[in-house]
Amino acid sequence: MKKILLIEDNPNVLQNTSRMLQAEGYMVITANNGRQGLEMAQQQIPSLIICDIMMPEIDGYGVISALRTNPATTAIPFIFLSAKSDKTDFRQGMELGSDDYLTKPFTRDELLGAINAQFKKQDIINSYYRQELDNLRGNISKSLPHQLLFPAIEVMGLADILVKNYHAMEAHEVPDIGKRIRKAGRNMHEMVKKFLLYAELESTENSTEWIAQIRNSKTTFVDIEIASCAKKTAEYYNRSTDLVLDIQDAAIQISDSYLNTIAKEVIDNSFKFSPEGTSVSVSGSSDDKEYCLSVTDHGQGIEPEQIASFGAYMKFEKKLYIQQGTGLGLAIAKRLVELHGGRLEINSVPYEQTVIKVFLPLAI
Repeated sequence: MKKILLIEDNPNVLQNTSRMLQAEGYMVITANNGRQGLEMAQQQIPSLIICDIMMPEIDGYGVISALRTNPATTAIPFIFLSAKSDKTDFRQGMELGSDDYLTKPFTRDELLGAINAQFKKQDIINSYYRQELDNLRGNISKSLPHQLLFPAIEVMGLADILVKNYHAMEAHEVPDIGKRIRKAGRNMHEMVKKFLLYAELESTENSTEWIAQIRNSKTTFVDIEIASCAKKTAEYYNRSTDLVLDIQDAAIQISDSYLNTIAKEVIDNSFKFSPEGTSVSVSGSSDDKEYCLSVTDHGQGIEPEQIASFGAYMKFEKKLYIQQGTGLGLAIAKRLVELHGGRLEINSVPYEQTVIKVFLPLAI
């Protein structure tokens, strides 16, 4: 049963409208002033709110302003009631986030029509997000097994060699196989973490509370964080001599862990898809407003169609099977950058030069 909160200081209008809505099968909760209505909205979380504008203590504009800043109530459909029909009042209500506006006196059909329109719109929105979530789940369920297939086969194959041939092996051969198993296992672990992080970012991207929370974090030793990440990545690929660093320090509005994730994905992409012996340059600098992390390599690059669909992971998932995760890693980096109010840019000439730039706001 749909729950409707009716906020109205006129007792007759409050009673008559409440009875009308109850007769239509709605659960109705009422408040006779703005302050009480605001409290009930936050406690009851109704399906829809109908609110008068001119009220004592807190008027309708104050009610909707407070509700739209609360993540728990920001998406509740809101209909204004007013004895005025002035366009200025109508415009002010819409700018504050009202979904509809009824002028008193209103008819039963007008009220029910406005309510039904809002519920239909809400159903469409909910259906869209359910479909998006289902698509994400389906995409992950289809892609994850493919990404884990090859390292899993390698682990099982190497383990099988140990089980069947350990008695005939030289002493030095066993540690070598163990290292290869450990590397394949680490690759599986990293891929699972990527998929889980991507799913988390997809599911929380519309949470204003979560976004506000992560944007309050700061990294103060940016040069140390990025340099450490770059060196570890170069060492992993046995290409420490290919790494060129030129990183300035700054304070950035992002946590250490998320900055590390962004830097790792961008730098790893450059090492993974450029040949040994070619340079990978990692630089960082800032102006008055933002910090720029720039990573340049001279590898196979990124095709124009990939850049065009960049971030829309589902649109180029087939390429991930071939390129083993490049799209997912950069999609994660891009999403994290954008959630922190920054941007990620790619300029690539295949087999000549690729430059990926990350722009993040400086700490306030």
